[in-house]
Amino acid sequence: MLLKDYYFRFSLLGTILAIAGTALFASLGIWQTYRAIEKQTLQDEMDIKVQQPPFVLNDAIGDLDRRKFLKTEATGFYDEDNIILIDNIVQDGAAGYYVMAPFILNDAEDEKPVIMINRGWIPVGRDRKIIPELESPAGEISVQGVLAPPRSKPALILGELDSSNKVWPYFDSKKYAERIGKEILPVIILLNESDAHGYVRKWPKYEAKVGMHIGYAIQWYVFALIVIATYFGLNIKKSINQKRDR
Repeated sequence: MLLKDYYFRFSLLGTILAIAGTALFASLGIWQTYRAIEKQTLQDEMDIKVQQPPFVLNDAIGDLDRRKFLKTEATGFYDEDNIILIDNIVQDGAAGYYVMAPFILNDAEDEKPVIMINRGWIPVGRDRKIIPELESPAGEISVQGVLAPPRSKPALILGELDSSNKVWPYFDSKKYAERIGKEILPVIILLNESDAHGYVRKWPKYEAKVGMHIGYAIQWYVFALIVIATYFGLNIKKSINQKRDR
């Protein structure tokens, strides 16, 4: 079998489809590869952060985005009148709420910044019309926890959020700031499990799932190779002379 016994039959439509398909699958593979790199970088960063001692939030409320997932400690007091419950939180198969409490920080400049603290999960109870009773410590206290971004809003939002309610379907920082008449910090604190003034705290651990993204990347690259192989397989033909000799 010699290469001269075969010829390539060019097809404009087939070539366009093959280029488009290869480019699509290859780009998806590249995207998943970058996602794997990003997730691994974030995982490595978080592994380093959890080993660091807590920083004092009262002295470092600037550039908090860079401090996400760091341990922190803060001094201040709870604003018990403005605690809200975030609905539709499932814990071990049971429906319940997250208790979101505003924590007013003691500040040297007397600005009294506010950060939301997720104090944990409580069950709904038998009757949704009955709001669970909550207790908050009075006076100045110190809390410890991990800085985290607020829980993301649902993809589909029906109706306008009524900020006057005690129970919210999701947390909206702008609506909440309007409710209390104060700006709040762009991150929240996941209250330490050892804190006596919290509820059920089984905070989900971050899983990078790098292997999943690598698997998807390999899948898309294989699809790109299949397109290329199919393209050449359909367009490489035996020459007429070679057929007659047989």
